[in-house]
Amino acid sequence: MLPLLSRATDSLFKQLSHRLLPSSCSFCLAPLQPPAGTLCYHCVAELPRLTTQCQWCAVALPKNALCGNCQQNPPSYRRCISAFHYQAPVDNIILRLKGNPYTTEIKQLCAILAQHIAATYQQAQLPCPQTIIPLPLHWLKMTKRGFNQSHIISNLLAADLRREHKVTLEIRSDICRRILKGQDQHLLSAKKRRTSIKNAFIAEAKDLKGLSVAIVDDVVTTGATANSAAKALLRAGAAQVDIWSIARTSWNNPTG
Repeated sequence: MLPLLSRATDSLFKQLSHRLLPSSCSFCLAPLQPPAGTLCYHCVAELPRLTTQCQWCAVALPKNALCGNCQQNPPSYRRCISAFHYQAPVDNIILRLKGNPYTTEIKQLCAILAQHIAATYQQAQLPCPQTIIPLPLHWLKMTKRGFNQSHIISNLLAADLRREHKVTLEIRSDICRRILKGQDQHLLSAKKRRTSIKNAFIAEAKDLKGLSVAIVDDVVTTGATANSAAKALLRAGAAQVDIWSIARTSWNNPTG
């Protein structure tokens, strides 16, 4: 009898707490209305969405077209799909994710990206890749950080795409490895990024041949890292490689 009474009291306490002390938006502190996550509808609507862009590398453009760099030096990947500009507050969320795997706002960003991914393939009348590969970290960075933020994003994307868009997806972390650590990319010029990341990845999998795959990352800057990983996967037999990222910077030098 006492356990039942305890559970009933606990349930009542939670209901009263929710009504008297409602959850608040992590940005504006406004009360959240179900089924909102950690950001209210207003703050989600104000996020810096990436609308018009290069149809190959996803860098922001005045209208949907191909940027000059992609026309002159096409990247190895088929397309890059990103949902946001790498601007506040999205940049702050991504930076926090690199240090804290429990960053709560990332779930809503991934849900928006999943919706954008599904719409992009539907509009292009192309099948969505069914194999997604979290961009691998070098083992030294993985040891230091303790987790790969791209794997967290991959799990959230896969869950949304399966549930909301009925896409069959498999996450594969065993296909591609980063074998060259290199320097921290944000400290390098675009030219040095391309040099430091060249041949940084290796892909090995007997069942990779003919597959359409998507590499998942948090943010694409020059595209050099994504391009290097795409080349490794294509050498190993992948039919085509796409890039999915939460955000894209305006620093356009995508060919790696």
